[in-house]
Amino acid sequence: MSGPLRPDIAAKIARTADAVTERACRRCGAPVLAGLAGHVAALDVVADPTPLDPAAEIAALLEGRMTWCITTSPWTAPRVLWRDRWHASVPCPHHVVRDHRCPPQPVQETLL
Repeated sequence: MSGPLRPDIAAKIARTADAVTERACRRCGAPVLAGLAGHVAALDVVADPTPLDPAAEIAALLEGRMTWCITTSPWTAPRVLWRDRWHASVPCPHHVVRDHRCPPQPVQETLL
């Protein structure tokens, strides 16, 4: 059974891949990077697309936010990796981004 993959199987593989895609946040509409971090117990990652410098990464960590490394290669699509304490302790040649937080939404009472 050779030949091209059925479209439904190809779509399912693409949804479960750890490749990073650019899309709009489903809640606030801001541009975000989305992907799965890890292969076994994957985390659904939604991150701001703006790369962080080392000082901004430290500030994000002090705020309790997670940081992610967007790895690239000539052979694969961009992937998202969690920056654990060992990964974060060395300079990373890839883009480092932080998790996305939607801006505060207006309170219902102020709308009435």
